[in-house]
Amino acid sequence: MDIKVFEIIVYIIYIAIFSICLANALFPKWCWKVFESWKASKEPTKAYFLRRRLEGIAGMIIIAALALTPKLIA
Repeated sequence: MDIKVFEIIVYIIYIAIFSICLANALFPKWCWKVFESWKASKEPTKAYFLRRRLEGIAGMIIIAALALTPKLIA
């Protein structure tokens, strides 16, 4: 049982980032309202929410690749 504390911390960070990206991909308007609406005087365009959704999907792909790469190489 060779569990390393550093690995566990890294995977917890991966899960947190993946969750944020998933929320952005599924609910971009909600994420904007929670995190950024206080800075704006009006709601952004549909293109902004599409970009935010695409960034969430790209982030999920990158985090999944980072998390699975060590397992695929070994």
